[in-house]
Amino acid sequence: MEFTRNSRWVKDGHRTPDPESSNYSGVVLRESIRILLTHDALHRTPVMAADIINAYLQAPTSEKHYIICSEEFWLENSGNKALITRALYGGKCLGRDFWNHLQSCME
Repeated sequence: MEFTRNSRWVKDGHRTPDPESSNYSGVVLRESIRILLTHDALHRTPVMAADIINAYLQAPTSEKHYIICSEEFWLENSGNKALITRALYGGKCLGRDFWNHLQSCME
């Protein structure tokens, strides 16, 4: 029996103020994908696919949040404040931040 466990850090997004701008990422229409794939097939352009289900957690966050470290962060860091620089579950701007990060990687 293995006694390892997974854990997730979750922000209390319901306790933070709503953002002033839109916090949703855009969605591509299915028809747009079909047109793109048809165009690529006609011009024999190679098409690649990737699975980016949890990749949004790698995007830098635009929200300013911090945590107060407990004993899990070693005794010398206990009680110190740590700034959160990457996206966490529960953030209100998570989709928009990932979209901006993905856009900057593709430029």
